[in-house]
Parts: sequence; C-alpha cells; structure tokens
Amino acid sequence: MSIVEEPIAVSITRGETAVMTTPPTGRKRGRPLEMQPDEVLLRIRQLSEQQTLFRVHLHQPALYARARRLFGTWARAVALAGLDHASAVSEARRRAVEARRRRWSPGRARD
Repeated sequence: MSIVEEPIAVSITRGETAVMTTPPTGRKRGRPLEMQPDEVLLRIRQLSEQQTLFRVHLHQPALYARARRLFGTWARAVALAGLDHASAVSEARRRAVEARRRRWSPGRARD
C-alpha cells in the first residue's frame, strides 16, 4: 500500500508560489477526538435513563463541552440521541419546584 501525496499550491508573496505536500498520515489535522460522536450520544442516553440530564454543564462539564463542539448545542445533541430536550428540561424544572416546596413546607423547621 502506498500513500500518494497530492501537491498543494501555497502563495508566499506576490507572484511566488511554493509547493507543499499533504502529510502522509491520512488523518485530519488538529487534535484527535477524545470521544467519538456515538459515544457522546450513548452517554447522553445513559444520563437520561438516570434522569440527570439537567445541570449536566455543572456535573459533567467535559461531556457537555464535547457535545457542544460536536453537535453545535446541547439541545441538538440530546435530540440526536433520540430524546426530547424540551420535555427533559420541563421535567427537571417540575422536580426542582417540588423539592423547593418540600424544603420550605410549613411543617418543616428551617435551618
């Protein structure tokens, strides 16, 4: 198996042209992906099963950042994982309101 290097023309100054070749590795430039897109979507689905999709940016910032880099937004990543982001957020807000009501109920002593 041989790797064929294709020349790339790069303009240096007025009228002068240098010819460079692409790197022979065959992979794209830049940092390698730390987590493949399928793995990100799988972890999002797992978080959904545990009902911990809300506040992911605080509890798992690396996953949140990777999903945003790969898919543009957290909501789009959740949608591509096959989940409904709007219902996940509304469910989390409902749970938060219930927790506040329980915490500040009249029969409970405040610390």
